[in-house]
Amino acid sequence: MAIGDIIVGLDIGVSKVSCVIGQVNKFNEIEVIGYGLSNNSGVKKGLIIDPQRVSKSIKEAVSSAEEISDLSVNSAYVNIKGMNVRIEKIVMESDVEKPDDGMTINDIYNLFTKIQVSTKLEKDEQIIDILPYEYRVNGRVYKEEPIGAFCKSFAMEVEVVIAKGSYIAGLQKALKYAGIKLDGLILETLATSNIVLMPEEKEMGVLLVDIGGGHTDISVYKNSKIEFYTTIPVGGDHITSDIALTFDISTDEAEKLKRQYNLAIMAMITNNHDVKLSTKMSNQEDNIIRCSDIVQVIEARIKELYQIMKKMIADNNLNGKIECMVLTGQGISQIVGAEELAMLTLKIDQVRVCSPKLINIIKPQHTTVFGMVRYIASLGVSKHVNSDVAIITEPTFKDKIIGNLRNFKNNIFKKRSNENNEMY
Repeated sequence: MAIGDIIVGLDIGVSKVSCVIGQVNKFNEIEVIGYGLSNNSGVKKGLIIDPQRVSKSIKEAVSSAEEISDLSVNSAYVNIKGMNVRIEKIVMESDVEKPDDGMTINDIYNLFTKIQVSTKLEKDEQIIDILPYEYRVNGRVYKEEPIGAFCKSFAMEVEVVIAKGSYIAGLQKALKYAGIKLDGLILETLATSNIVLMPEEKEMGVLLVDIGGGHTDISVYKNSKIEFYTTIPVGGDHITSDIALTFDISTDEAEKLKRQYNLAIMAMITNNHDVKLSTKMSNQEDNIIRCSDIVQVIEARIKELYQIMKKMIADNNLNGKIECMVLTGQGISQIVGAEELAMLTLKIDQVRVCSPKLINIIKPQHTTVFGMVRYIASLGVSKHVNSDVAIITEPTFKDKIIGNLRNFKNNIFKKRSNENNEMY
């Protein structure tokens, strides 16, 4: 990336669309120059069910970001979740075109093409990204692109990210309605991990759990590679729904109770006092419950979520690869005791919570999309990353005056022409 390069990211979620415009500063870091947020109701269970509604949300979020940045956005990168992708690991070797001149970027491009052609796809699948992790040249391993290395051949270990074509088609339709071109699709876990994980955690083996409102992203990193990634349709909103259904109250009241009594373990309650509900329950004579009743519902849902993860880890033979766990996302970061419950349920000794509030960005709702922009900026020279934007030029005061005078003269001319026509 060069100083001044601009990247636009879009996080299209179940309940919101977030947009961030980032620019590379002189310290080679991403500086946020525009951001926007809008409500979204066109996505259900990871599927775009109403492209026009999603496009409206995209327009609102992008317009807010454009207004702040004084830029016109024509293209953007978009996140994609685990339920719409699968990852295939491939190691492939290729010859260098001119061994005496050293490896060039074209040699890497050629190997990317070979991998793309040789990857087996199902009927409704498309390759959306190829993630290189290692380059092997003359018996040595490189993490960065070894351009200039003298060799006859080289090998590359990659992970091919394959997405459902039906999801991409729905996304492109929504973007087309919004007048935005698709720069590329970014795995959501890559964006989140870029923000919340430390390099040593990725190396030693970490279970990353990102709990949002409607979904939970579950990924495992080992030796800085993605070992496992999926998304399940359970999130913080389901805790709210559980409270509402259990006590026969409104969703708004249930959300307030979840935030007020935000404990994940009943044993952590220090004062089990009475709680008066605003809505009288149909199955009880009064509307008084104990705070332990609320915490019991929260604990049950979080424990169920952890049990799902435990089974996934066992089914995919990941137990020996996980040394620590990181919890993040607005669906759980505010719930006290979530990490202790994870330790007890998953038998992981090192668990920490990374709250979006700890991340130095504008709002917690922009965590994922800011991570996307940062991740894209970190890609090597073998990938084009710039988004298509244009500077909005506002007319000067002088231009406005001249324009108004010109319009005034035109109106006078039209008026006189009409009068002359009426005379004849």
